[in-house]
Amino acid sequence: MNADHPVLNALLEQLRSLNEQYSQFPNEINRYRVVRQERLIAQWAPGFSFAA
Repeated sequence: MNADHPVLNALLEQLRSLNEQYSQFPNEINRYRVVRQERLIAQWAPGFSFAA
């Protein structure tokens, strides 16, 4: 997967936003949203590493 792909960038930006919300308000709902977004990215871009 090309790291400059616009859809991937949009998904990652949403993940950053969700992580920020979770850090400010750590609750089960926000954690669920983060995990759901990570799974969506993993489905859309198999093999993508979040460590990058």
